[in-house]
Amino acid sequence: MSCIKVLSLSGSAYEIGKQHGKWAKEEVAYSLDSYEKLFWYERNLSWEQAVELAKQHINTIEEVNTELLEEMAGVADGASVRFEDILTLNARSEIALTGNKFDGCTSVSVMPPLSDKAYLAQTWDWRPSQTRSLIALKINHKDTKINMITEGGIIGKIGCNHHGLGVCLNALRTDIKSHTLPVHLGLREVLNSTDIEEAKHKVKDGKIASSVNMLMAQHQFNAPQALNIELSPIHSDERETKSNYLYHTNHFCSHIMRQKIKENNVRVAKNSVIRKERMKELIMTSIQSKKTIDKQVIRKWLSDHDNEPFSICRHKDHHTSEYVDTITAFVVIMNLTDKTMKLLEGQPCNPIKEYHFTFEREEK
Repeated sequence: MSCIKVLSLSGSAYEIGKQHGKWAKEEVAYSLDSYEKLFWYERNLSWEQAVELAKQHINTIEEVNTELLEEMAGVADGASVRFEDILTLNARSEIALTGNKFDGCTSVSVMPPLSDKAYLAQTWDWRPSQTRSLIALKINHKDTKINMITEGGIIGKIGCNHHGLGVCLNALRTDIKSHTLPVHLGLREVLNSTDIEEAKHKVKDGKIASSVNMLMAQHQFNAPQALNIELSPIHSDERETKSNYLYHTNHFCSHIMRQKIKENNVRVAKNSVIRKERMKELIMTSIQSKKTIDKQVIRKWLSDHDNEPFSICRHKDHHTSEYVDTITAFVVIMNLTDKTMKLLEGQPCNPIKEYHFTFEREEK
């Protein structure tokens, strides 16, 4: 089985994109193929219909940061595809993840003194068909360095920057969306930020086009901090850690958000509730043991199989198509105190490969 490519990208926004497209041409092609099928299976949309939906976001992207457009144009040229195709990949959440369809990611952050370092981690659970498109990017642009795991062609996702700021992603289901900034470009804007305060202002108050939870954390100036922010096109609500831990799955937990969006527009999957309660159990058990939480404890949490098939660590259902099934494709564990990131490819209980990232070099 092939392993995730690790690409070091630098230069202008366009040059970074072109390197991405050229060196991950195969992964971009996999993404295009996978999402064309997914849009059809889950939304009954042709690729060209999806492209037209994605184009509705261009004006906002241009207003927010023209370099996002430049980087996507570079990816397209490097991969020898249309700009509109890359734009559509970056708007995939707005196209495919509204309505009744569900996926399952579990994110968690733990801060000192409960833990030895400031941690931010998650499982990324998605379609088996899309695992072959995964890439890791080490981006050096202007005054920002980013280590990020993403899908070929998508320029924003899960990771951290050299300021010790990290972000995790949990899709939230509603039937509400807008023509503002797509989720994945919002994630990139978070990673382009110097601190949590700047990052949250880039995404809150209806700035993001579909519903998503972003769990952010940072260890800066000897002050570890975590923030959970539930976002939708019409409202946002945030919660800081008061107990030195935060966690989230794939449904709205904020009463304010549920009231604003209206209950009949909110989709809650049974598996999301089960995973959230299980993560709470695991955290409470660790706290009661009075032992300091470290990255091995967090890895064990994310490898948990309790309540299968709705477990935190999810495995393939051999009776389901790879275009509709959901598995744990990778796990990221960020140590924001030391500004390092551990990537576990595949399920964390038995990963295909492990990668370790710093802002000096990457080790395998």
